[in-house]
Amino acid sequence: MKRLLFILMAIIPVRGATQNLQLHYDFGEGRKYMTATVEMFRPDTFGSTFWFIDFDFNFPGSPRSMSAAYWEISRDLYIPVLKKLHPFEQLGLHVEYNDGFMAFKDTADYIGAATYNSVLLTGFSFPVSSGAFSITSQLLCRMPRGMNKPDFQFTLVWLRYLLNNRFLFTGFLDLWSQDKTADPDKKELVFQTEPQFWFLVTTRIAFGGEVEISRNFPVGPNEWEFMPTLAVRWEF
Repeated sequence: MKRLLFILMAIIPVRGATQNLQLHYDFGEGRKYMTATVEMFRPDTFGSTFWFIDFDFNFPGSPRSMSAAYWEISRDLYIPVLKKLHPFEQLGLHVEYNDGFMAFKDTADYIGAATYNSVLLTGFSFPVSSGAFSITSQLLCRMPRGMNKPDFQFTLVWLRYLLNNRFLFTGFLDLWSQDKTADPDKKELVFQTEPQFWFLVTTRIAFGGEVEISRNFPVGPNEWEFMPTLAVRWEF
């Protein structure tokens, strides 16, 4: 549920802002709750701005209230000197900030909150398209709050329309390094990907879902996890 609108708009020329709302039901093991995602993309003369917010609805009770919020905002700046240098004319500078928090309730009815930890990222973004298939790569320096040293992050985002644009296969893949919780002097690799498949009922309404696949996410050691969802998306 992340960065997909940004990559789509970075690859396909647009004249104005666009946004969508997604509602996912996560039926993975130990999950069984709803997640809402709001995304916005706005291009301008010097680049583009993108942000999204995820809201998890998993706080104990009936009906369940919001239990977590996660936010990302990013800015891409074009590099004018590369505009005539094929194939790097679309290479851009990328700056991104991530943050969020979660609320919890333990067995003693104590209500508390915890942060996901804020992260600042900066680096380069490079989109490439070939026919109906488009892919964007990002190579970023990752600077989490409170960590000893900067880390790296590599991101791939892809998009493919199928069957006369009635189906859309898209998603992202992240691979980054971070300090180990038990030993901050050592590093661990975190893998996360969320392939999505959508059936477009109209140009604005789609049904589908995704599979969240991760390892060591959000912190290790954590084995492979597979979390499928069913979802609806509204472009507005």
